[in-house]
Amino acid sequence: MRVLVLALTVLALSACQKPAGSADPTQTDSTQADSMPTAKSDTGPAPAASPANPLLPPERVLRSDAIGYDGFNGSDRAGTVSAKFGADSASVRQAWGGEMKDNRDQRPDATCHLLYPVRGAVTHQYGFLMAGDKLAGIDVYDAKAIAPGGGRIGMSIAEINQTYAGQTQQVANPNFEGSAFIEVAAPQARHSQLTFETDALGTVTHWRISERGTLDTSESCTR
Repeated sequence: MRVLVLALTVLALSACQKPAGSADPTQTDSTQADSMPTAKSDTGPAPAASPANPLLPPERVLRSDAIGYDGFNGSDRAGTVSAKFGADSASVRQAWGGEMKDNRDQRPDATCHLLYPVRGAVTHQYGFLMAGDKLAGIDVYDAKAIAPGGGRIGMSIAEINQTYAGQTQQVANPNFEGSAFIEVAAPQARHSQLTFETDALGTVTHWRISERGTLDTSESCTR
């Protein structure tokens, strides 16, 4: 009987002992964890830049002060006037240096027509007002362009009056109720005028420099 009990005791102790080198499956060896490769965060390649539309010519980049009291500056040099007021259509086209269209056929009996740059089917943000084929004014719808003296699209009437203190005159716009023209006479006795057009909320939507007495302030050469 003692032999049987002793044998059972030895057998129980042997079952409780772990073999050398065995690991507890509930625990992770730190050395083994450190040696495991870290998963990489792959977000894919960076999105490629949108290619330029091959159907459109390159966008025309102008100086911010390209429109002045004497006309249009199509060069990259400050103070240059490529097409002065009074220049003909051929001179304006050459000064612009890109594709331009006009609405002469739609206004055969009108005193003026519009000469405008285009990119494909997109009308550019400048309109050259031609009175009898002579450059009489330039409309600017480009928010990056700066008018002589510092005015620009997006300004309020109060900001325009402050920018051109003592030089402005406000005139109601007969074509759009509530909107107005803010006129600024050119300095140094130049025969031209700067005009800002506002919407009904008093915000500048575009501006124009034109020869005085050649076109009515509200004339757009489009209607």
